[in-house]
Amino acid sequence: MKDFVARSALEGALLPVPAQQLAAWGHDLARLGRRYGMVFYPEPGRPRPIHVTARPWLVTPAQRALLQQVFLALDRATRALPALAHAQPDVAWLLPSSVPEKRWTRRFLGPPFRRPQSLLGRVDCAFDLGSPRWRRSLVVLETNMVGVGASYYSWAASRMVHEVMGPWLRRAFPRHRFAPDADVLDLILGQIRDHADAIGSRCDAVCLVEETVASGPMEFQRIAEILRRRGQDVVVADPGEIRWRGNRLWAGDKAVDLLYRDPTVDNLLDLKAEGRDLRGIERAFAENRVVSGIAGEYDQKGALEVFTAARWAGAFTPEDRALFREHVAWTRVVREMRTDGPDGRVIDLLPWLERERERLVLKPNRDYGGHGITFGRDLSEAEWRRALGRAVRSAPDWVAQTLATPIEEVYPTPGPDPRWESRVTIGGFTATPRGVALLARLSKSRIVNITRDGGVAGVLAVS
Repeated sequence: MKDFVARSALEGALLPVPAQQLAAWGHDLARLGRRYGMVFYPEPGRPRPIHVTARPWLVTPAQRALLQQVFLALDRATRALPALAHAQPDVAWLLPSSVPEKRWTRRFLGPPFRRPQSLLGRVDCAFDLGSPRWRRSLVVLETNMVGVGASYYSWAASRMVHEVMGPWLRRAFPRHRFAPDADVLDLILGQIRDHADAIGSRCDAVCLVEETVASGPMEFQRIAEILRRRGQDVVVADPGEIRWRGNRLWAGDKAVDLLYRDPTVDNLLDLKAEGRDLRGIERAFAENRVVSGIAGEYDQKGALEVFTAARWAGAFTPEDRALFREHVAWTRVVREMRTDGPDGRVIDLLPWLERERERLVLKPNRDYGGHGITFGRDLSEAEWRRALGRAVRSAPDWVAQTLATPIEEVYPTPGPDPRWESRVTIGGFTATPRGVALLARLSKSRIVNITRDGGVAGVLAVS
């Protein structure tokens, strides 16, 4: 088979499908969504369904191999950043953190930076799976190395779409085999177990740590239920419920061996400022029983400058540098400097940013979820200069990044009378040495977030 499934082939089969059949698929996916608990809570007690579309993403073994290769390179590079930032103040400046965060790094990581660090996260990207140029289309936009966001939603969407659309896909493409995407929950658990091996610990019981709130995504309880059915002892607890009794780690009234966390250190420090007792989770960090480790806090967008600037090329292997050149969006913290531009030639950064407004986007260095993103093409020249000026005055709080070509495809609208409408898509992927799993998101707007006006596509492995 080819190393990709052409968009023209999938759309050639899908677009002629009668509206009645599309509506039936949509109805079945909505029914399964209720069974799987595909909801989030914009407000306490008010669940909102997450739309799963009746158009799958189809990923081939070659595409999976590339994604895994890129993720593992980013994982290695992120774990190298704490020592690099300690040795080079210019790197530390690109990765801003508060004084309390710096204290946690010194207490729980180093120097010296010798303790093994395991990360579990998600990389967001633009990726045109259906293009003959799919390899070159993969562009990493940001790394999120603390917690695999939307992991349950992507796991469920893949299995829902396989159940509903699998029979039709097998008829439409009889020479292909379709299966649910790699099990991201297995990848998460496997990484936790591998970390236990690395520190010489048992992994009989695991705690998934997230703040107890009444709004937002509600994934950890469902993940815990699934992993318990598979034989792993798992509980979910608030950070304030983590305790030590002697030399034993407890989550509420349950003895556990390791923690898998959703909150960042910044989130935890906010809870501590509110009066929450976090001595238990602090000791868990001190004993290296938390995944992701403190190195995951170095996932600011400024890290992408370190990965892509010639100045720090010697910090990474030639193989990883080649992947970064090919697949990581050119990113620079906004300030006055000379640096290598996207084509490798040296530029004066600020004048170049002013001239190249239409191909650039401004993003907060540390925020996530699409907050604060400004597209240069949406502003006048004067507005863009003012935005750059504000970014310089607050440096290193903002980065400029080359705008990845948005991947737009048609998707069926939900409801009894579906129509094909254009949507912007963004991919996300997580990987370990055991495998790689994808998250496929779509939205009417260029800022894609499934908890806004977005939806999810089920990812299917094709062979």
